[in-house]
Amino acid sequence: MLLYYYEKKGLLVLLLLIVAFIVIPRQIKHKKTDAFLLQTPHSIADSIRMTFPAEQEPIELNSADSTTLVEIRGIGPYYAAKIIRYRERLGGYYRTEQLKELRMTYFNVDSSAHLFTVNPGLIRKKDLNTLTFKEVLRHPYLEYEDVKLIFNAKNKYKKISMDTLEKRKILPVYKLKKIKPYFM
Repeated sequence: MLLYYYEKKGLLVLLLLIVAFIVIPRQIKHKKTDAFLLQTPHSIADSIRMTFPAEQEPIELNSADSTTLVEIRGIGPYYAAKIIRYRERLGGYYRTEQLKELRMTYFNVDSSAHLFTVNPGLIRKKDLNTLTFKEVLRHPYLEYEDVKLIFNAKNKYKKISMDTLEKRKILPVYKLKKIKPYFM
């Protein structure tokens, strides 16, 4: 039987793989492993300690930096940056449920809500009278039409506040509830 060069080379590689994966591992004596599944707990308390990690101190969302956020399982550098960027656009978080607005595919906000706290006192309130149209438009809860209505009211009433927006019914009630923590 005559073999071509590439066939010989293929047989040699196959032979080396067989030796590497079957023969050599059988020759090496295995030491005791510390694998989680191989450990047997001595009591029920040991079993519970092995399965549940230590409780983590809740992280305050309005003052946390990216290194603190990355410590939470499921949040990597990308999600940490996304959380901080959204916090800056908003002016701060007033509820932990606002994290759902980020649409983080690989992080479940509902099951991890106990890991976060929110201090509404750290929210940066902005004055509608001093902001420009573009600055108000950058807020994630307001659309172009909403900002246009606000500035039309601002031109009409000279000074505008959240109370004016509520009394004059310039914006829908659900929008006013959403933006109330962020504007004066």
